[in-house]
Amino acid sequence: MNAREKVVKVRCSKCGRGYRNHLVLFETKKEYGDPDIGWTHDEFHQLIQCRGCDTFRYRRFNIELEYNPPEHRSDPYDIQIYPNDESESELRKPIQFKNNLEEEGSLVPENVWKMYRETIHCFNANARTMAGGGLRATVEAICLSQKINNGNLQKKIDELAKRNLLTTAQAELLHEERYIGNSALHEMTTPSSQDIEDGLEIVEGLINTIYILPSKAEALRKRRTTRGKSKINAKQSSSQKSNSHKQL
Repeated sequence: MNAREKVVKVRCSKCGRGYRNHLVLFETKKEYGDPDIGWTHDEFHQLIQCRGCDTFRYRRFNIELEYNPPEHRSDPYDIQIYPNDESESELRKPIQFKNNLEEEGSLVPENVWKMYRETIHCFNANARTMAGGGLRATVEAICLSQKINNGNLQKKIDELAKRNLLTTAQAELLHEERYIGNSALHEMTTPSSQDIEDGLEIVEGLINTIYILPSKAEALRKRRTTRGKSKINAKQSSSQKSNSHKQL
């Protein structure tokens, strides 16, 4: 890549739902505000090209810059991309299980699934601050489903580990997610898209560990028990037939 080339990551529906590198072919901006009062607001306009499928798109977004020490530059927000067909492949989808949770709802508690799904809806709508809060709400819902009601979220996560519902390493990951939620809700800090994506993967791993895997283990146990009984019945039946032939 040429050192002067500017590349941004944007979701591309033609290359799959994930983020793809896009080359910025042209960029201009309109400046608002006044550095003398310590604040500016820049509106950017870009022509971008996907490096995977060569699709051209127009991208517009805003950035705020505060000059008061310490200098702070916001993440891009109010991002608009054209064409944006909002195809299914471009949206972040919930984790897929073999069991149809939408209809059965038997493996994952309703409140946990609801918080998780609403977090994804916020993420797809680019409401990343709300999505950050949704990650925290999902963890809170998981704790409530396990009858862990006392203390703050940090203590609740530690209690999940004490009950062997998750490993110490998983608890540490949840604490990182807790920091994302705290920053979003208490400091009004907007997490990056990658932070939200990482947080969703952590939550999905937790859902799998607490609700899905135990169900699969129980199903395996039942099948093993059934097979064992079938073998015993088959042996008994064979033995009875053998005895009948001997009597004849």
